[in-house]
Amino acid sequence: MYFLFFVLPFLLMIPLIIYFYFYFKRIIIFICKEIKYKWINILLLILSILFVLPAFNLFGFWAVVVLHMFVISIIIDIIYYISKKRSHYFNKIYQLGITPILCVFIVLGYAYLNMKDVSQKEYTVYTKKNIHQSYKIALITDLHFGNTMNQEELKHYCEDISKQNIDIVLLGGDIVDELSSQNEMKQAFSELGKIKNKSGIYYVYGNHDRANYAQNPPFTYSELAQTIEKNSIKILSDQSVSINDDFILFGREDRNGVDRKVSSALLNSHINQNAFLLMLDHQPVDLKINDELGYDLQLSGHTHGGQMFPVGLISDILGFGEMNYGYRKLNHMQVVVSSGIAGWGYPLRTGSHSEYVIVNIVRK
Repeated sequence: MYFLFFVLPFLLMIPLIIYFYFYFKRIIIFICKEIKYKWINILLLILSILFVLPAFNLFGFWAVVVLHMFVISIIIDIIYYISKKRSHYFNKIYQLGITPILCVFIVLGYAYLNMKDVSQKEYTVYTKKNIHQSYKIALITDLHFGNTMNQEELKHYCEDISKQNIDIVLLGGDIVDELSSQNEMKQAFSELGKIKNKSGIYYVYGNHDRANYAQNPPFTYSELAQTIEKNSIKILSDQSVSINDDFILFGREDRNGVDRKVSSALLNSHINQNAFLLMLDHQPVDLKINDELGYDLQLSGHTHGGQMFPVGLISDILGFGEMNYGYRKLNHMQVVVSSGIAGWGYPLRTGSHSEYVIVNIVRK
């Protein structure tokens, strides 16, 4: 965490400042033909520092702008220098430096529209367990309410889910965060609690829900818990519940939570292993352990599917985390990781899409 918040930003600042110094200098030379006064170079350096420094917070909006502009500019530089035939207009456009700016506007415009475009993702999970019926489960995770979605929009998606004859509704954490007001927190769970279902709505904490990253949290732990339970939503914090005698749901405390003290093994001890065992964990962790312990399905979120490209790609290539997005079949257990119905930090998404998930559990 210290590396992400301090070391990595510091390492990035120096090359970014140097690059944008020459980027701005190129524009000035194009406009004025030459730089006559040395103090202009000092002003350009100050401008570069002022432009880059707010991006020190790598999880902030300005970091997204600066890093996208840097990458796009580098790509255009490469194209320019390997081009053997450059037209007069191409040279002018390049020297003026306007192309990266236009590209950033286009990319971020698409990112905003993509974040707001929520789709339904459906999976069918087959099991050899002797379940008496098929189960239809709705999974909503990583709403981060207030960032990209208002109450009316959430109501619309909740009504869509309600029409689908859902057996169980699962809320996979980070429904709210440190930026959600107390009123927004109440609005979110009020709408989610109205989703029609047969066997209940169950919720596990994410790493953001309890506003642990805020110096002055907008609501307390108890206010959050009371609001959730008031809306007929059951909190599972390292607990299990029998939906029927053939189906058991396990809900984990978040991996970063101070209350996560029970192991997956202890959680399913003295449990009917012939029942279908579903693990709901905000973060897609302990997959190999849970597979060996005989859990049948794990549902998670947290990763946002790599909210901004190429985070998800890098995560997959370098093996950061156990799973980034989608479906995976292990030796026994199956895993579904959702990209989430919204996103955190800023209303932008280029690395994945926004979704809620429908999982059909069917006896094979």
